Amino acid sequence: MKKLTFVLIYLIFSVGIFAQHYNNNQLKVLATIWGETYLFHPSIIRSDKNIEWEKELVEFLPLLKKANTNEEFISIINSELLAQLQDPFTQVQTFHESGSRGDSNLASSQEFDYIKITAAQLSDISSLGALDILLNDPLSKKPLVLDLRIIKELEIDPHSHTFFYLLATMLIDHEIPSSTAVSREHFGWDEYNDWWYYEQRWKLKNSDKQMTDNGRMKPFVHYAQDIQSFTKKINFDTFKTIQRPIYLLTNNSFLSYYQSVIHSLKTNRAQLFVINENSGTIFTNHHSNLIKYSFDEYEFIMNTAFYINRGSIETVYDLNIPNIQLKDILTHLHKKSQPTDLNNHFSFDILAKKYKSTQQEISKEEKILGIIKTWTIVKYFYAHPNRCSIDWENSLEKYLEKAQNTRNSKEYYTLIQEMMATLNDSHVSTYHPSIMDFSKIFVAPISFEYIEDKVIITAIDSSIQANLNIGDEIVSIDGIMIHDILENERQKISSSNDQGLIATVINPGYFIGASGSMMNLGIKKGKEIITVETPRTKYIFQFMGFGDHSIESNIDENHIGYLNLSQLSDANALERELIKMKSTEALIIDLRNSYPTADFNHFLQLLCNKKSKLRIDEVPIVSAHLKDKKQIQISEHIIVPDTSFTYHQPIIVLIDKTMISRPEDIAIALESFPNVRFVGEQTQGTDGEMTKIHLPNGGETSFTGQVVKFGNGANFQGIGILPNLKVDRTIQGIKDDRDEILERALQLLSITEDRDSLY
Repeated sequence: MKKLTFVLIYLIFSVGIFAQHYNNNQLKVLATIWGETYLFHPSIIRSDKNIEWEKELVEFLPLLKKANTNEEFISIINSELLAQLQDPFTQVQTFHESGSRGDSNLASSQEFDYIKITAAQLSDISSLGALDILLNDPLSKKPLVLDLRIIKELEIDPHSHTFFYLLATMLIDHEIPSSTAVSREHFGWDEYNDWWYYEQRWKLKNSDKQMTDNGRMKPFVHYAQDIQSFTKKINFDTFKTIQRPIYLLTNNSFLSYYQSVIHSLKTNRAQLFVINENSGTIFTNHHSNLIKYSFDEYEFIMNTAFYINRGSIETVYDLNIPNIQLKDILTHLHKKSQPTDLNNHFSFDILAKKYKSTQQEISKEEKILGIIKTWTIVKYFYAHPNRCSIDWENSLEKYLEKAQNTRNSKEYYTLIQEMMATLNDSHVSTYHPSIMDFSKIFVAPISFEYIEDKVIITAIDSSIQANLNIGDEIVSIDGIMIHDILENERQKISSSNDQGLIATVINPGYFIGASGSMMNLGIKKGKEIITVETPRTKYIFQFMGFGDHSIESNIDENHIGYLNLSQLSDANALERELIKMKSTEALIIDLRNSYPTADFNHFLQLLCNKKSKLRIDEVPIVSAHLKDKKQIQISEHIIVPDTSFTYHQPIIVLIDKTMISRPEDIAIALESFPNVRFVGEQTQGTDGEMTKIHLPNGGETSFTGQVVKFGNGANFQGIGILPNLKVDRTIQGIKDDRDEILERALQLLSITEDRDSLY
């Protein structure tokens, strides 16, 4: 069986050595190692470090091709990638790492007293009674060497006082601060901490013992009475603090349990020295800051925290070598002791690092980086994972393979579009110069919409001389049939519902090109289809709102007020117009084709007539030791009326498929008002703050990082605002230049019986 396992491992790790591509099995493992470290290792964002983790991966990847065996894979990962962290507790190790390789013949001599403390003793508090030499001569000037190296796991309860913790308290004559664990926590995802909503932040945590002792390690006399029953052979009434010079011989196995205690002693107790043997298995049981990821023949251990004590943020070893020998101890004994350097003060600043490609065309290594990074961030921070149309957890290998097959930046970023389209989220937007050339974003000055399952021209600029009329049906664009356009683009357009797909694709701004380039339209004229060419003459940002000639506000002869938020983008102006509506018998608020960016909270306060819960927001909170548990911060948005103006009359809100995000924010709030009803079309169902991922070679992608629910707790994403009265535009209405949604709303409000039927 072992032989078969070895053969399988060899095959897995040797495939691709001779192939053009990287081995995807190796890359999948590397994705976990790099991605988890990227999110949770504290050194990645420390301002006192300069670890460019994305760059490290790009530069490391070619070395991975040298890994023909599992052992070589482990060695290369540790020595060439994880070594950049300068953290002995983040490494890949086999399940059967060797323990201490130190000299087992150490013994007391004229130079020092020596005590070997075994794993069995470290696991048993009553073993304190065996330390006669330590207790009987506490004031000796002769150094005492305590050998704490272990090769086995300890059987201890980390939530109570252990043998070594109590031993450490015997070495101090006054309270000293316990080391505090500092780890990373994410409120949503913002890699640069430059977005007002999401943030990375430091999280400080004390252990149970520290909390019991108010974050202080106290001298042994404080605990003596409690442990007397465990050590009946020794009377601790006469105990004196051990003040002699202490040399602690440790290894990584021991420090994986007691790094924080060693840190406290090293930074607070004079004449204490640490000689560490840089070897041994790192044990993660009973240690929440050391996380283990198991693979077939090995495991990845990641340290998620460092410790702060008296300004020091690392344990300063007096010696850190692979194999401790007698001569190493003697060398230190003969040295004059030097005070520990405590100048490495920790700053709570978070250092934003942006990876900048040095190549004009994206490299294969950068493509791999982009896939791994995107997959990792979406895995933890996409707010609606249940909406994903693929098994995201198991999709990595597929996209790693496809990425390596792309021939240029355009193909690669098109792949990113397709990858992100599976989220079914209209907030997904992927950008790179190769797929968005700002010199080529001109459009033909024509509006068209998806009406009665057809693409219909709704507005034409007077400059157009072609044989086009409002109401004409477009059956093809640039030679591609409309049905095929929708099917083709569905693969790379992420949409929360079908309204989002139609509104995105059947939009003139989607068919962009260079200034003056021709747009070929297949137009149905009776039973014939003719081809019409029209030039792209409008810069896309100049074209926005083309064909919308609706007014800002109005009060008609029936005393029905009208407010158009596509025209009233200024909050103060909107509020002034609303106040004019005080005497109206009903009000229409038009949210179609709008994207309000101002704060309209006061406008909503003026409209509402009682305290209401507008919406509920949820943001994922991710930290390393709780990353497998769903943590969310829930916020409820409550509105209280502004008593200076309250509107009690019926309100109809006009909605349609153009609405996404910000206008839907307002609609969600209005939905909680008892006198509000909606008329028109279903909206795109996409709300919540966006999350951005910055990608190699100047690209980026985004998705929804926040859950937004209605005030009553009902889901919103993918559903949107559903009209109380559904009204669709018709082709004949377009030809007659009628706004059928507005007409129907006015009709309802003009007739009392119809108005009452809405409620």
